[in-house]
Amino acid sequence: MENLNSLSPIQNKRMTCYGGVVAAAALPSPPPTTLTTLPSSPSNTFVREVGSGGAEDPNTVVKQSVDGFKWRLLVSYDGTRYKGWQFQQTPPTIQCILEKALTQATKLERKDLHLVGASRTDGGVHAWGQVAHFITPFNYDSLDSIHAALNGLLPPDIRVREISAAVPEFHARFSAQGKIYHYKIYNDAIMDPFQRLYAYHVTNKLNAAVMREAANHFIGTHDFSAFVNSSRNDGMPNPVKAIFRFDIVKMVIKSHNNLAPKDGLLSLICPFHCH
Repeated sequence: MENLNSLSPIQNKRMTCYGGVVAAAALPSPPPTTLTTLPSSPSNTFVREVGSGGAEDPNTVVKQSVDGFKWRLLVSYDGTRYKGWQFQQTPPTIQCILEKALTQATKLERKDLHLVGASRTDGGVHAWGQVAHFITPFNYDSLDSIHAALNGLLPPDIRVREISAAVPEFHARFSAQGKIYHYKIYNDAIMDPFQRLYAYHVTNKLNAAVMREAANHFIGTHDFSAFVNSSRNDGMPNPVKAIFRFDIVKMVIKSHNNLAPKDGLLSLICPFHCH
C-alpha cells in the first residue's frame, strides 16, 4: 500500500480513516500509507485546475497557465480541531492554517500560491499522508530551510512530512492513482478515553468474521455516481472506482497498566484505485 500513486488522508466522523487521498471525519490512528508522485523536477509553465481545493472557486473548472515552480507536500495532521481541509477561516481548516504558514515562509500572497489538496475532507478527519501542491515564481536551491520553516510555523497537530519538486503535469488531486481509508472501531462497553479521538465507539458486540464476509461484497469495480454531488461540477469525470481490498483486522490492545489485554479494537482498511 505504501507505493500507491495516491494521496494520504483519513475519513470519518467518529470513525477515522487514514491513508489514501482523503481524510474523513474524525478519529483513528494512522497506518503508514503514503502517496508517491510523478518524478520530481521544477516546473516552468503548467496548467492550474480550478475547483480542486485551492484558492479557486470550487464550483468552477477552468484551465489556466501559471508560470513558476511546482512543489509537492506530504502532510500529516490530527484533524480533531479542524473543519476538514477546504479553506475557510472560521472554524479553521487544514488548508487555511497551511496557507498561512506558506505565506509567511514564502512571502507570497495566498492567491499566488495556488495551494491544492488531494481531496476535501470532513471535519475531524485525520491524515497520515495527504498530498498537496503549491507554486512559487522562484526556485529553491535547497528545500531544507522552507521545510523547517513550515514545521516551525505550523501548530504541533499539523506537520509537513515531505516537500519535493514536482513536474509540471503533477496535480495533487488528479494525479492520484489510489486512496486508502482506515477506520477504527472501539468495541467495548466503556470507551477508552485515550482512543476517543481516533476510534468510533460501538458498545454492541461485533462479529469480525461476519464483517469480513460482508466486506467481500465491496471488492471489485463499482459505479459511485449515486454518491456524486450533482449540484457542483468538481471536475471528476469518472465515477467508476475499483476497490481491490477491504480488510477487517481485529487488534488486541493492552490496558494502560499492561496487565489485561483487551480484544476490543477493529481496524477497517479499504484501498481503491482512482482510475
